[in-house]
Amino acid sequence: MNTKKEEVVSSPEATVEKKQTQSQTPIVSRDKLLEAGAYFGHKKQMWHPKMKEFIVPKRLNKNAHIIDIVKTQKYLEFAYSLVEKLAAKGVSFIFVGTKRQAKKTVKEAAERTNSLYVSERWLGGTLTNNSVIMKRVQKMNELDKKAEQGFKGYTKKEALLLQKQLDKLHQNLDGIKNMRRLPQVMIVTDLVEDKIAIQEAKKKKIKIIGIVDTNVDPTVIDFGIPANDDSSKSINLIVNILADAIAKTQGKKQMYAYQPDDKIVLSNPHELKKSEEASEVKAASTKEKLTEEASQ
Repeated sequence: MNTKKEEVVSSPEATVEKKQTQSQTPIVSRDKLLEAGAYFGHKKQMWHPKMKEFIVPKRLNKNAHIIDIVKTQKYLEFAYSLVEKLAAKGVSFIFVGTKRQAKKTVKEAAERTNSLYVSERWLGGTLTNNSVIMKRVQKMNELDKKAEQGFKGYTKKEALLLQKQLDKLHQNLDGIKNMRRLPQVMIVTDLVEDKIAIQEAKKKKIKIIGIVDTNVDPTVIDFGIPANDDSSKSINLIVNILADAIAKTQGKKQMYAYQPDDKIVLSNPHELKKSEEASEVKAASTKEKLTEEASQ
């Protein structure tokens, strides 16, 4: 990846247009982007001026901005090509998404590409004070050995407390327990929710690729894909296409990238406790509250 941000973000459309002259198949159809709700932005009063170029002018949906999915498609394809080139060079990745809508997708995408991930709470110092985090991993491994022996020598109450501690460690550390060195690229689903992770990555000069919604500053990261970062379907589609780029270099099957629409299933309705619409309205409301607090 280029070290100059301007060079990284200035050429997506030109690059994709050149590529599409060679192949008429888009990385994902606009119909699928629409189905995923990738075009839904935040309420217009929440917008960030630097997202102006990605917003359809004079178009609102219930007073919310509409993201230009033509640009979403082009930037996503450019990001795919970028990730593929980096993965081919042996670059290591970490997927980050701690909000409810992103947890499962981030974990599964990272696991199928043998990448690092954080899908629960981001532990402060994960990147900037890694030695402390690795001590916690060591503690987890020690407790695992004791658990295998049935916590021999401990009372029932002590064993229950140790098991509870072990479960918590696994929840927070499983995705980074094999981190022998810092990752070189971070793929993040939400610039507000995971701002601490982004801050640490920038301090360690780790390149960042992520989803940028209408309420964030896209220049905070190295390369942003304009899209809805509250919809579970939107997150699922975009994160897995980026994971496909890594998987391709590993000789693995593509899940969503360059697949026909009928092969792309974005969600299983039987797994949803509430309707997609209701859950995403609630998520958007929560996100706006977080953004307001962050700006104060």
